[in-house]
Amino acid sequence: MGEHIVDITIIGGGPTGLAAAYYGGHRDASVRIVESLEQLGGQVSAVYPEKHIFDVAGYPRVNGQELIDLLTEQAMQYEPEVRLGEVIEAITHREDSVIELHTAAGETLLTRTMIITAGHGAFNPRKLDLPDLARWEGNGLHYFVRQKDAFAGKRVVLVGGGDSALDWAMGLQDTAALPIRLIHRRERFRGLESSVNAVRELADRGDVEIMVPCEVRAAAGNGRLESITVENTATGELSEVGCDELVTLLGFVSHLGPIANWGLEFENKRQIRVNQIGETNVPGIYAAGDVAGFEGKITLITVGFSEAALAANHAVARIRGEKAQPKYSTE
Repeated sequence: MGEHIVDITIIGGGPTGLAAAYYGGHRDASVRIVESLEQLGGQVSAVYPEKHIFDVAGYPRVNGQELIDLLTEQAMQYEPEVRLGEVIEAITHREDSVIELHTAAGETLLTRTMIITAGHGAFNPRKLDLPDLARWEGNGLHYFVRQKDAFAGKRVVLVGGGDSALDWAMGLQDTAALPIRLIHRRERFRGLESSVNAVRELADRGDVEIMVPCEVRAAAGNGRLESITVENTATGELSEVGCDELVTLLGFVSHLGPIANWGLEFENKRQIRVNQIGETNVPGIYAAGDVAGFEGKITLITVGFSEAALAANHAVARIRGEKAQPKYSTE
């Protein structure tokens, strides 16, 4: 039997990767998706499946997992090969322009082109610098909201000043006990102005209690979290706050892992440098979505969709030795 070589291998099964898989299949290319997690959806499914996303064109708002389900349905029309729970450790380039992908499990996969859509790579949540706080993980301490129902009727405290903290201050209004407390170490929030204004309106109604400039200093409970100690850093005043569920939304520390050793040039520590069509410095390798970097780049899901279409169409053109041109779905 001949070697099994696919036209396009996509590294990463998040929104951008699924969009690239659709476009590749739409152009009659054979496609493989390699995802290190055990499910498709990337960070959206792993971190905020029940959070609403507001910046996807055509959707005034869409639930994170609903978006992933729709993208998966769209991509699977063309039956791409999907390999979950696999990590590509290294790559080599053959003289016939085929790229060998070497997995952590010792397997070698063959492809004519690659599109890297790995988002921010592997990510770990930033944590509060408090002694013994980790003991509450699984007993009231969370780093993201996976299922809203877990917070039903609970006294919820959110820590953070960015979009995630603001979004969940609004998103848990119909689930958690009110008021939801929102703790931020600064007076000024980093999130979207519209979200800040909406949360302040909830605070005026008494449905959110904004605690600024404040920081969590201790956590206490009998086997499960029951309260936290909060310091107002402007006055030094300490207060005890009843808390069943503490959600720290402080962002993530990410790294690209083995991708950093593939001979690619980087725009910064977390982004692969690409040109206007998603090409990297390595022939046959493209990048799209948050992992792709260029001057003026904005990391939005909707931007990733556009970059996925560019990368997939140009990958097909490279394979076929033709000029890149779209194939309109309306045809």
